[in-house]
Amino acid sequence: MTTLTILLGQGHPSNQKNHVPNVVQYSMRNELLAWFAREGLLLSTVSTSSHDEEQDEVKITMKAPSIALSRASHDFRECPDPVLFGYPPESLDMMNIDDMHQFVLTWLEKAVEAGMARCFVCNHLLDMGTEKPWDAVFVTHEIFCWLLVHFDCKRYLNRDLKGRNPFEVTTHPPEFFDMRLL
Repeated sequence: MTTLTILLGQGHPSNQKNHVPNVVQYSMRNELLAWFAREGLLLSTVSTSSHDEEQDEVKITMKAPSIALSRASHDFRECPDPVLFGYPPESLDMMNIDDMHQFVLTWLEKAVEAGMARCFVCNHLLDMGTEKPWDAVFVTHEIFCWLLVHFDCKRYLNRDLKGRNPFEVTTHPPEFFDMRLL
């Protein structure tokens, strides 16, 4: 899970890393977190430790948007960083939300081509054919998340999103696909 944790007072954050086999080690860059903050796409939660008044601690956790390759808990990924996929380092300064949507859509298409993506509602494997068309959706209610859904399944999407807490979702590093233009 990519979070930015700020501790006020005493204490140290634990640095547990979620590890997924066959995935390059990934840590979201501060520049991408700053971009999400600039676009108003960071969620936050505040917690306190009131057990000991002398070592009172306030913990602010920030959560960046994620990507759901299916509704399964193990299929949530951190948002891939455009710079790590060959975009120039200064590209984030020039990107707007539509540019990020296009980048994520390209990444999701590669995931579908690799046979990794399922419809968030019906859980059927997606393909690039035209028989059962699908769409990429950016959810902005209670959670910031890109996901894939068949056109015919969209009407059930709110039902399947209900009750999901973004701070309880564990994200894994994104897979690296060749996204160069030919």
